[in-house]
Amino acid sequence: MLDLLNSVDVTQLTSHLTLGAADGMSGLIESGKSIIKWMQRIAIVAAALAFGVGGYHLMLGGERGRHKCVAWFVGGAVGLIIVMGAYQLAEGVNTNVHFGG
Repeated sequence: MLDLLNSVDVTQLTSHLTLGAADGMSGLIESGKSIIKWMQRIAIVAAALAFGVGGYHLMLGGERGRHKCVAWFVGGAVGLIIVMGAYQLAEGVNTNVHFGG
């Protein structure tokens, strides 16, 4: 029994386990990046719609139109900045945090 335990190469076993965990983590990271890129495409469309609604309020909103359009412009710009910055944030976390051995 002891001969059987001594014959097992522990380095191969641990490298196999580490590779298995790394493969799963890299797949999770790639899925997260894909989701962020998908959200960025939607954010561009949503920001364009927000700027369009803000422009409508600015041109045709009457005397309160200027006050209404500011919220649309600021909301669209801030939302676009947050979603576009999410990819860089995810990349920064990915390069600085290491999982496994």
